[in-house]
Amino acid sequence: MVKYSREPENAAKVAKARASDLRTSFKNMRETAMAIKGLELSKAKKYLNNVLEKKDVVPLRRFGGSAGRSNLTKKHNFYGPGRFPEKSVKHLLDLLTNAESNTEGKDIDTENLYISHIQVNQACKGRRRTYRAHGRINAYMSNPCHVEVILAEKDEFVKKPEEEGAGRVVRKTKKQLAAARLKNGASA
Repeated sequence: MVKYSREPENAAKVAKARASDLRTSFKNMRETAMAIKGLELSKAKKYLNNVLEKKDVVPLRRFGGSAGRSNLTKKHNFYGPGRFPEKSVKHLLDLLTNAESNTEGKDIDTENLYISHIQVNQACKGRRRTYRAHGRINAYMSNPCHVEVILAEKDEFVKKPEEEGAGRVVRKTKKQLAAARLKNGASA
């Protein structure tokens, strides 16, 4: 059995999926994963499909050094670079579909799933070579990645009943306490 970086509290109400050594850029995959973290499964799939159709963008919050600014990042409360990482999006869509199909046999409502945990790790770099001028050879490395996803069922929240007399405690400063003492007739 494969070990995940985080174990869920209620294992019966989650679905997990992971992929190793994906031949796609680690940096692009990390940004794409952070863009869908915490979203409902249906919304995440819709967002990723919009990115494939270039109707929405993945904001590059950490690894966006040379990318140009995109106007579409305004939807994500971000005013900076954005891209359409197609390979990363396709891998994530496959992974989400796999995790959703892992719910079969469990008592889980797929309409109520959200991405509770997603993590992207760097894998071992792939080595190739490129030939340069004057007979030199340089490294030509690829940066693959590992991805793990945990989908959990949303809990139904119940409001805590308000207790009588347990209102907000009013705190006063030393100055306010001293002024109150003087008003009451106490000496200074």
